[in-house]
Amino acid sequence: MKPLKTSISVTLKQMSPEESQKLLKTICEGLIASGAIEDYSFEIETDTGIVTEKCILSEGKVIA
Repeated sequence: MKPLKTSISVTLKQMSPEESQKLLKTICEGLIASGAIEDYSFEIETDTGIVTEKCILSEGKVIA
């Protein structure tokens, strides 16, 4: 059977981009470890732009 591609949208309580990224990575890595998903990606909309699972943050700003 072909894997299903899905999207989820969540509204997080007020927290920093770093905290949000860490929380989402933890949740997604847990789903991978359980075998429930094969891969993941996410985008966090901030006042200064988009943060993804691949971004490196420092003091609330994307540095890489």
